[in-house]
Amino acid sequence: MTYEPQVDDYVIWKRPSGDWDEGWVYFKGDPVDNEKRNKQGWNSVSQYITIETHVYPKKHCEYSSGKKMRHKNMHCLLICNKDNWNELEYVKNRNNVVESDDIKLVDMYKSQERPLDIDSYGLIPPRF
Repeated sequence: MTYEPQVDDYVIWKRPSGDWDEGWVYFKGDPVDNEKRNKQGWNSVSQYITIETHVYPKKHCEYSSGKKMRHKNMHCLLICNKDNWNELEYVKNRNNVVESDDIKLVDMYKSQERPLDIDSYGLIPPRF
């Protein structure tokens, strides 16, 4: 059974050349129907993931409009095609939650929290 990477997994990519990179899976593309693409005369493409290897703060830009910057960080992403997923080593997932009584503990850094629409989904926000 081969490893199927998911967003928010921490992986190490060990290539046959001896080079390796590691980081968080930032994006995973949808599977591609190459048979249909080839019938239409298009080139085949591979499903891929991007691995976030570095994050650093953006420098102030003198040409900005003066508004507060919406995105404060630069992300360095590495593309890994599906043909290379067998070279990935899974380390951990940042969304693993351990529940103890009424307390939820996140075992490590978690991606940015996004507000829930309580009215439309009938959800109760988590207690921390």
